[in-house]
Amino acid sequence: MKLKIFHDTRSHLVWAIRLVEKGDKYGLNDILTHGEADPLIEFFDTRYAHTDLGQFVTRYYLSTLLKSESGLNLDGRISDWSVGEACMNRVRDWLRRWA
Repeated sequence: MKLKIFHDTRSHLVWAIRLVEKGDKYGLNDILTHGEADPLIEFFDTRYAHTDLGQFVTRYYLSTLLKSESGLNLDGRISDWSVGEACMNRVRDWLRRWA
């Protein structure tokens, strides 16, 4: 499992972003095993200590994230949970290494 911390200079939030590859454990208490070739990308809000990485926000397939070049709204109900375009471009640059 690969992990990187990203600071969004637009929102000033710090995101822990984890890449979950085939065979990696994930989910609450790592009880799930990812069984597909397309990796999962998980987003954690580091302001909240719900897990070692922060509060889990959402996960996407890698292929889905690489289709866009814009920012990303992670949860429409919570305005803080958006990643600005510049930060998402840095995230995508990191993710392309594993694609």
